[in-house]
Amino acid sequence: MEILKQIAQEAEKNTQVPAYPRSVEKVIAAIISTPNFWKVVDLSDEPLPLVAEILKLLNKHGLVVFEGNQILLTEAGNELVKKLGIETFVSHRCSCCNGRGVVIEGSLKEAFEKFLKIQEKRPPAIHQYDQGFVTPENTFARVALADDRGDLRGKNVIVLGDDDLMSIALALSGLPKKVTILEIDERLVNFIKEVSNEYNLNIDARVHDLRQPLPEDVVGAYDTFFTDPPETVEAIKAFVGRGVATLKSERCAGYFGVTRRESSLDKWRRIQKVLLEMGLVITDLLHNFNEYVNWDYYEDMRGWQLTPVKEPPKDIWYKSTQFRVETVRGFKGFNDPIVGDIYNDAESSTT
Repeated sequence: MEILKQIAQEAEKNTQVPAYPRSVEKVIAAIISTPNFWKVVDLSDEPLPLVAEILKLLNKHGLVVFEGNQILLTEAGNELVKKLGIETFVSHRCSCCNGRGVVIEGSLKEAFEKFLKIQEKRPPAIHQYDQGFVTPENTFARVALADDRGDLRGKNVIVLGDDDLMSIALALSGLPKKVTILEIDERLVNFIKEVSNEYNLNIDARVHDLRQPLPEDVVGAYDTFFTDPPETVEAIKAFVGRGVATLKSERCAGYFGVTRRESSLDKWRRIQKVLLEMGLVITDLLHNFNEYVNWDYYEDMRGWQLTPVKEPPKDIWYKSTQFRVETVRGFKGFNDPIVGDIYNDAESSTT
């Protein structure tokens, strides 16, 4: 265990990302399962900058080698694995729902088939807005989850930022009474307006920079919000806070994702404290519910610069936990102007 502690301490010093012997152990366990860097990040469930640094230190200590695009344990590394009894990862996720706990069936099935065709024409994700979107199945799984929790039927729903085309999926389902989106990217807003007109969806789509206060007419006007905020504590406070500011009253709901790819457990602790201070109760945490399609600008990512081997990601590796929160008495949103860079910290990898 001493070598794990030593590497963890050195990795934390070099990255400013909280690290533990358990962090190093999880990276090693991931290497047993796969030689691919992106899958190691996925399986270890640790922030990418920390994983990259741990791998470099394992290499420095002669425990792993980098051969081409592969990360392999050395003889000394395998001996350490046996000595510490480190085991490979085993998944027991449901093959039917992919561990999400919901399936796309019944009345949602027809809407999903329409969505599959619509989303093929979506504008590509661009780095300027740190965009990335989940799979179409994932988008509709969110619809199914929110409907399962009673947050859609006859409700006013707002989407803050819409890389995932949630507004279209929600409107196609026919469940909400009203769907509004606020999105900075005019390309996306125009696309959503075109789809809304073609399919008679009546989506209220607006160009709005969420760094600015919300339009007055959306404050306190909705039952449910969806957002997918950047991964700093301040960004979570700002974007989820904006969502909370749109809600009508107690016992309204919000949905958003938080990753482990850019957020340590120490950061999660701070995030959860922020949520509690807003008067929110976390009702659901669904691990790796959200799976993001690999974006084309990966070479512009900070994470790409940190990787010890340069192989483009092929399989989905960027995933996030789905949060559902509810407001209780005394809840308070955040609608002040956002000043300065709230999008980057030591654990960031996509910006």
